[in-house]
Formats: sequence, structure tokens, C-alpha cells
Amino acid sequence: MSRRRPPRAWVGTPLPADPSELLGPRGLTRELLDEEPEEAEPVSPATGGAAFYWSLLSDERKSRIESVVASRLGSVAVVLDRLLDAHNTAAILRTAEGLGLGGIHVVPNEESDAVAHRRVTQDAHKWLEISQHQTGAQAAAALKAQGFEVWAGHLDAKAILYSELPADRPVALLFGNEHEGPQAETLAACTGTFRIPMAGFTQSFNVSVAAGIALSQQAQRRRAFLKAAGDLSPAQSAALRDRFTLLAAKLSRRLKR
Repeated sequence: MSRRRPPRAWVGTPLPADPSELLGPRGLTRELLDEEPEEAEPVSPATGGAAFYWSLLSDERKSRIESVVASRLGSVAVVLDRLLDAHNTAAILRTAEGLGLGGIHVVPNEESDAVAHRRVTQDAHKWLEISQHQTGAQAAAALKAQGFEVWAGHLDAKAILYSELPADRPVALLFGNEHEGPQAETLAACTGTFRIPMAGFTQSFNVSVAAGIALSQQAQRRRAFLKAAGDLSPAQSAALRDRFTLLAAKLSRRLKR
């Protein structure tokens, strides 16, 4: 049985987010990651809302929530276009969450249920906003309408180095099917293409590895440009904090049963 400190009232203000602490889930999520997934429970006056549960969290847990929210990048997104291997999808979800990205756009492959294997994601999908699209072109169009440039990982004559992608504006990186890459109509809908240079005999990286390399670089460069760990608006930050608080509350109620 898990041993937990009893909840105590919060006094003072949460510790500020440390921009150097941008790696993976800690504290709040460790026990949740070991739990089986279940449907979200409705919040009612009888069970209390986010503000009520926030008042019961420990200062350590509050500080962790505040740090994750303050480090969330809404201006770097990823598009997974018809990936065949659910483990690749899952690994990229986990990487994106660990890097502090919030927006994930998925185009399911018709031969796959597109459900990420939770032993690989370690339930990282709980902390992400995942949108589904019918095609890569539709995903690119939707992101462009939100002010993003969409760059596809693809080796062609016009592809720029991944380290030269723009950092002064919102950017989404698209990764296509492991065997076919992005479709022609998807490439036409994108802003451009990028490539990751290789120095060995291997011709290509696994898609999850390529995503990890490119997303890590893009997140780092975007934060350097912003001179901040995250970029959510006050309203977005408040909504995300409430969401994480309710997840923490759900865990606490389960442990008391």
C-alpha cells in the first residue's frame, strides 16, 4: 500500500517554475502512471471543484503542478500522420509530454486502431491535448488556421536542416508513415520540409527517434527565443492547472477507498 503524507492546507505562494527542470513527470504523476486508466469522473458540488481540491494539495504537489503549467509550450506542436506502429506513436507522445509540449495531432492509419500502448506512454497521454484528423493535409490546414507553420520531416531537395526551423513563431512538426512518409497532398499543404543530417551508413532514423531529436531542438530554440519556459496565456494556464488538480484529486480518492 502506498504511504502518503496527509493533505495539508496550502500557505503562501507556490514555488516558481525552474526553466531548467523540463524533463518528464515527477511527484504528481508517479502514482497515477501505475494506475489503470479509467473514465474521467464528473465534478459536482458534492465532490468539490478544482479550487477545493487545490486547497488540499501539499505544497510539493502544488509546486510541481505550477512548474509543469509554467513550462508548457503551446507554440510547438506535433502531427503524427498515419503511423503504423502503435509503439512509435506511444513513444512520441511520451517524448512530447516530457518536453512540455501540449498539442498533439494524430491522423490514424486505416490499418491500425492508433491506440498508443500504455506501457510505452506510461499514461503520458493523460497530460496532453490530443486532436484527431482524417488526413495529414487536414491537420496541416487546421494548424495553419491557428497561426502555425507546419513543417514535414521529409528528405527532398528543398528540405532545410531541422536546426534551421523558425523559432520566432508557432511551429508544428509533422512525421509521416514509417514506410511511405507524408503523402503528396500532405506535403503540398505544409509550409515546407526539414531533414535531420546523418553521419553513418544508416539511411534513416526510426520515426520516434527522429521526432525526439527534432522536437527537443525545436522546444529548446523556441524557449530561448521566448526567454521563458512556457507560453500559455493566464486563462490557458488556469484551465490546465485545474485539469491537473482534478487528476490529482481523483488519485487521492482512489487511494482512500
